[in-house]
Amino acid sequence: MSTYSTFLLSSDRIMEDNSLYKNYLQMDLILKKLFTIKNPKPIIDFLNAIYGDDISYDAKISYSDKEIINRKRNSAKFISFYADMYITVTDGNEIYEYEMEFQTKFDKTISVRIFRYSFERAIKIADFSKTNEFIKLKMPEPYLILLEETSDVGDSLKLQIEYSKGKSFIYDIKVLKYWTYDLEKLYKDNMYLLYPLQIFKLRKRMNEISYSKTPEKLKEADMLKLYHEMREIIKKTLNAIDKAYIDGRIEIEDYDEMTTVIENINAYFINMYGKYSNFEMEVQEMVKSFYDPRIEEKGKIVGKAEMLIKQLTKKFNTIPDDYKNILMKLSEEKLEIIAIEIFNISNIKEIEKYF
Repeated sequence: MSTYSTFLLSSDRIMEDNSLYKNYLQMDLILKKLFTIKNPKPIIDFLNAIYGDDISYDAKISYSDKEIINRKRNSAKFISFYADMYITVTDGNEIYEYEMEFQTKFDKTISVRIFRYSFERAIKIADFSKTNEFIKLKMPEPYLILLEETSDVGDSLKLQIEYSKGKSFIYDIKVLKYWTYDLEKLYKDNMYLLYPLQIFKLRKRMNEISYSKTPEKLKEADMLKLYHEMREIIKKTLNAIDKAYIDGRIEIEDYDEMTTVIENINAYFINMYGKYSNFEMEVQEMVKSFYDPRIEEKGKIVGKAEMLIKQLTKKFNTIPDDYKNILMKLSEEKLEIIAIEIFNISNIKEIEKYF
């Protein structure tokens, strides 16, 4: 396993190389930013899409400590294991436990590590109050998200675990082959949360050029060609994010978070594989050209919503907070319709028909 090819590295391995540890932490923070956006809708859409569940948008999402610490037998040494992400979703009486692992390059031992992480997680959250009866271990449902194309993996990974006199059970890990998804398919399958990761389709080639033994001038020329491809990928991704915003899939805060992730991943690649041009600034300007007009537009809409709330409050003395929240999220077109019809509204509940 090459030290730069995967997000999933145990802490003892990482600590051998301080620069590798920093790169790991940087990618870890980038992924955390993407999966902890304030608006739960993109996250819930994604979870429902890959796990086949029916989580409502009112569900509560929490992220558990991904570090599992074990004490090594016959020594005082503690070993830390890092799973990429544990997610707990509480939806009414239903509780879902998920574990997601991200890898750039497929590692054939990953299924064993995922099982170990899941098992350790199950132990950590287990109820040991009824040890005289039985201990229930609830393992989170695993998913491997593989970014780079490989012929060595199918749609799932399976472990056959034997435990007594030939008895066994199968531990099944589903695999999402990200390289098979373009922007259109991500949108169609409700996986638009993963838009910013499209840049990873160039990582393998950038890595090969960076570590090749070709003369520096040829290396620079090849890398600049990839910068041009990256520019096109980022532009198409920004268009897709903009469309998701127009369609109401994401909010303005999500827009900001997703474009920030794009900038961070781009900067990560430039720092890892060579800064052959001022490409970071170019990407920042590209992001601004999409995002800034939406911010200005959102500001105008918020101003109109606030004015309408004042007018309704003046007419009806008070309006429910739920109505205020809805009004703040309405489109400019709907706000204008309510403003025109305000004199025909005799009861505050009548505005519900405009929502």
